[in-house]
Amino acid sequence: MSIDVLTKAALFVSAFMAVTALCVCLQRRRARRHGEWRYLTPGPYFWLGLFAGLLITAVATLVVAAGRVERNSGLLFTSAFAGLTLFLAIQALIEQVRWNSQRIERRTITGRTISLGWNELARIGVDWSSYLWISSFDGPRLRISSYDNGFDELGQMIRDHLPTDLPPASPELGAEPMLAEARARGRA
Repeated sequence: MSIDVLTKAALFVSAFMAVTALCVCLQRRRARRHGEWRYLTPGPYFWLGLFAGLLITAVATLVVAAGRVERNSGLLFTSAFAGLTLFLAIQALIEQVRWNSQRIERRTITGRTISLGWNELARIGVDWSSYLWISSFDGPRLRISSYDNGFDELGQMIRDHLPTDLPPASPELGAEPMLAEARARGRA
């Protein structure tokens, strides 16, 4: 390996770690409040992904317009990134997680609202996409991103309302390890 490749790798890793550290520092632990409701808001990782999608789409559009790549494949690539970026923007506008002292609600990208009273809370877990989920014994899962602003405040509310005297309904009932795992991915 040449020194040039090692230098580029070291610079890339350093820049990546600096961006990650910046995102961790910019993430707010407190939720946005409006009346009696508290809301999760998109965190810095979301905005970084949206900015990266816009940047890649813009550069790809310029490359296709300059004729540097075959037009059809270039337009396909550009359209894919533009579609992904548009999906992220729509997700930020439509999806919403809010809670108060009685219940928690999540509006999904399809517009459906999933509501769960704190007295119904029975299970907690982490799914394949690294989202934390909570549910009652027989209700649907309410998914929550640990990278959203206000997650620490919501995590404390979940911890306070998770029952400790119920028999285990499933292996996902371990509240502390799941919340600790979600916090460890990006916050000290």
